[in-house]
Amino acid sequence: MIRSFSYLLLLILCLRSEQLFAEERIIEGKLLQFGRMLGTGNEFIQVLSNDLSPELSRLHNQTIRVLCQMRGENCDPIRYETYPFSESKGLADWTLKRIPNYVNRGYFAFNPTVTPDGRSIFWTVYSSKGKSGTQRIWFAEKDDKGFWRDGKEMPAPLNNDLNSAVIAVLPSNNELFVFGSFGDDEASRKIQFEFQDKREELRRNTRDEMEFRLKEEQLAYEYLRKMNNLQNKATVPLYKSYKEKGNWSYPKAINFPDFANLYLKNNTSVFGGSTLSSSGRILIYSVQQPDSHGKLDLYVSIQKDDGSFGIGKNLGEIVNTSSEETAPFLAGDDRTLYFCSDGHKGLSVYVTKRIGEGWDNWTKPVEVSANLKGVNFFSIPVNSDWAYVSKEGQLYMAYLPRDFRPNPVVVINGKVLDEEGNPLGAEIHYESLTRLEKRGSAKSDSKTGSFSLVLPYGEKYGFYAEKQGHLSVSRNIDLTDSKQEDAKLDVEFRLPALAVGRQVLLNNLFFETNKFEISKDSEPELDRLANFLKSNPKLKISVEGHTDNIGKKEHNQELSQNRAKAVADYLISKHGIEDTRVRTQGFGDSQPISSNDNASDRQKNRRVVLQIVD
Repeated sequence: MIRSFSYLLLLILCLRSEQLFAEERIIEGKLLQFGRMLGTGNEFIQVLSNDLSPELSRLHNQTIRVLCQMRGENCDPIRYETYPFSESKGLADWTLKRIPNYVNRGYFAFNPTVTPDGRSIFWTVYSSKGKSGTQRIWFAEKDDKGFWRDGKEMPAPLNNDLNSAVIAVLPSNNELFVFGSFGDDEASRKIQFEFQDKREELRRNTRDEMEFRLKEEQLAYEYLRKMNNLQNKATVPLYKSYKEKGNWSYPKAINFPDFANLYLKNNTSVFGGSTLSSSGRILIYSVQQPDSHGKLDLYVSIQKDDGSFGIGKNLGEIVNTSSEETAPFLAGDDRTLYFCSDGHKGLSVYVTKRIGEGWDNWTKPVEVSANLKGVNFFSIPVNSDWAYVSKEGQLYMAYLPRDFRPNPVVVINGKVLDEEGNPLGAEIHYESLTRLEKRGSAKSDSKTGSFSLVLPYGEKYGFYAEKQGHLSVSRNIDLTDSKQEDAKLDVEFRLPALAVGRQVLLNNLFFETNKFEISKDSEPELDRLANFLKSNPKLKISVEGHTDNIGKKEHNQELSQNRAKAVADYLISKHGIEDTRVRTQGFGDSQPISSNDNASDRQKNRRVVLQIVD
């Protein structure tokens, strides 16, 4: 008996060891014998049966790339993709590639919305419920080898008993723009807390477990009806949800007061979808308004400084027809717009480009491809060769011809940390220093400190990170010379604590050579500094000027002092900051932070520093 038990333990340990140390291997080859064999050209590998077997059997004679858990010489398939692979180049225009069936579990899927980095995808599943149905949000992520993982249904609160859909994901991947009916956030929390209190009271007063379960079910049904009634009262179907400590927040309606009248016209929802720019400030939506050319037209609304959206402006008769324009998607360049229409050449996907700086002048829409007829949604990651589309309830990728791709952009991947290197959840804002206009904002992840921005070419940008209890830190990048290729830039913000002795560089303060006049593109930086001082009325600061070692020391000393004084004068004269709160000092070239051996290092030494002194 003991010996048999020992053998059993040994067998279990061997099996567990095989599972722990089985090699993972990526194999490319042709599926043979209805998915039971993989031919690589050099060898034939048996494919073991598992949950993937039914769909692999339907890919007979197709070339796939598969992630295998190797069981000896055999492949236990984990994930796969069909040819052409996502890294393939030089394919025929608009080649369609189906996303594996295991991702969407065979459900009727549409409205793919891919994150700007291409690492996650959200889509909508039509789910039957009795004689009716509902639309629910699903998502999937890529593993570190580039394969899509199994899709999953999003949990509450993003899914409820009513229709829900993700419309856009902002670049940091922690803000979702959502369509749905969620009711008032505060009222929803009140109902949830009330249910919990009633449930705990029921538990205290009910001794019999069966009786408790029955009454708990009745209570849950009662409060579910209250939640549904609340959600049915929602008037604006457009919401934002934020990722907080790994979970998505309860969706909050965007501030769009005029939209309710359009959406609930005569108690009938007339809405053809919407898209949000990567900055979060440009909203393009499909709806019927009094000035519409057809049944559904595309409109644009630009977010105001108070965070609200006003009634949209018609994109014009070049884009809009007497029929329906729906499902818009604005690419990261803020110029290339894809949409569906049945009024140009029949139902298909079309593309148009924005001309100039306004939003009412567009190129004539062009059908992207006859191969995409029947496609009704469109989404493109930044810097990608592929678009994500849906057709007849399936998710696909479509290879983008160069002429139909968005303009190149620069992706800023950053981190916000404190002085010790701990991640901070901060607000990141960016603006055009060329036009002195706000461009957008993002939030850094509180767990990792990471964030991303997508910046189109053609302007000089300033961007900065701020968090309560810390000094704000700024950066800038000059993209006025348009390039013909996408680019990425890594940045790091270290935010000093708000304490005496802490200092930061005023990185977005600019002077002409050997001059000390404040330039126009420096004003946003100094205006923020003034607002910071007004928000902290007891703080006193020192503004310190520094130069490189080119020229005479006396001249450099005077120049550095004059630049520091110019900053103080701006704060005092324009914003009314008391002169007793702003000290100035010039150090000339006496305190370099880098060598003066080359132009780049000399530029680092030419700086103005802000220090808290009291």
